[in-house]
Amino acid sequence: MKQFSLFISSIFQPLLMPIYSVALLFVYSYFRFVYANHFFKLIIPTVLFTFLIPGIIIYIMMRIGIISDLSLPKRSDRFAPYAVSILSFLFLIYYFYKLGLPTWFLMMIGASIIVMLLATIITLWWKISAHMFGISSLIGGVMAVCYFVEKSNPIYLFMLLFLVAGMVGTSRLILKRHTPGQVYAGFMLGFVVSFASVWIGS
Repeated sequence: MKQFSLFISSIFQPLLMPIYSVALLFVYSYFRFVYANHFFKLIIPTVLFTFLIPGIIIYIMMRIGIISDLSLPKRSDRFAPYAVSILSFLFLIYYFYKLGLPTWFLMMIGASIIVMLLATIITLWWKISAHMFGISSLIGGVMAVCYFVEKSNPIYLFMLLFLVAGMVGTSRLILKRHTPGQVYAGFMLGFVVSFASVWIGS
């Protein structure tokens, strides 16, 4: 069970969530028609600025001793990686803004910055679950796009995403990385901020 939990935690780590969010737009939204020929123009910068660049810098931080572990087990480990990710996300939003993408899309990406800023403040006193605010940001964004942009209600997609969130939360508990309260708080933070951001942008 521990190995499965490690696997779930790895494939649904926070840095991968924006990639999944953008890729899913080509499944359930009008992006699959309007931007069908621009998939790689959107997904490659997302991979670069939300995963590769932050991931490489965070790895370097670990190698030189700024952080103790890539999983950021200590609250003190999280401040520098959050700052790097926020800066990288800002570059991505600027790139998408120059492409003329819709406001709700920019807000969906920008929600991650708001979540990380709030998580940074919370981390001063408490260790909130980054995995949970990552997956719940994805869910909040998907639901808001469906309700306010697409005017749709893909119940099976929602069920699948909540199932994944449950697996992620359970995995973090099995690995003893968080308490139930930290898991629930992480979920609420990501979901509320992401849902509200897309709603405002739409």
